[in-house]
Amino acid sequence: MPVGLVVLQFGGSTRASVWALVLGSGPFAKGVLILLFLMSVVCWAIIWNRARLYGRVEKADRGFLAAFRRLPAKADLRLMCEQHPDSLLARVAMVGQRALEQHPPEAAGSSAQRYEIAQRAMDRAANEETSRLERRVGFLATTGSVSPFIGLMGTVWGVMSAFLNIGAQGSASLIVVAPGIAEALIATVAGLAAAIPAVVGYNHLLGRLRELTNLTAQFGTEFLDQRIGGGGA
Repeated sequence: MPVGLVVLQFGGSTRASVWALVLGSGPFAKGVLILLFLMSVVCWAIIWNRARLYGRVEKADRGFLAAFRRLPAKADLRLMCEQHPDSLLARVAMVGQRALEQHPPEAAGSSAQRYEIAQRAMDRAANEETSRLERRVGFLATTGSVSPFIGLMGTVWGVMSAFLNIGAQGSASLIVVAPGIAEALIATVAGLAAAIPAVVGYNHLLGRLRELTNLTAQFGTEFLDQRIGGGGA
């Protein structure tokens, strides 16, 4: 029991001292901490928003793909696409269907020409949809790259303040040096705390987005093979 009390007292005093250092830091250090805090909040909001969006798209894609493979080759898929509004594959399929309808066999010539026209239209639609899904994800990479340097700037400022205190007091005792060094370390920790989740979230979201893109490319060829029967003449 006495050991537990000592640990609790030590932890409480540590938290209080860190908070007191944050409150007692200068305007520049506070500005650095506030900036890092805001960047971290925005990053977590982006991660939460994009993760939920990608989850809906992946679920809708699985449902649409299963329904598409059960559909007869020449059947109209408009209603099925409308039943999966969150599906990336459904939107690309609708673009491909419109391209085929706008270029019937008697107007487009060979099957290879129709295949190429529809494929280009579906590729453009896939790129547009991917850009929409990727929106704001780049901020995570920016935060992961910049946050450590912002924290380092606060660190340098804290060390500089410590040396200025040494010059002003004419003493290098711990009481003179400790506040500036502690302020510097807090900025370092804040920079890493903002950067690490941003980098992890960026890599995770980018991997999921790459899987969606690959699935869309594979579906494009499957759709055209089913609707046209390949790119041959």
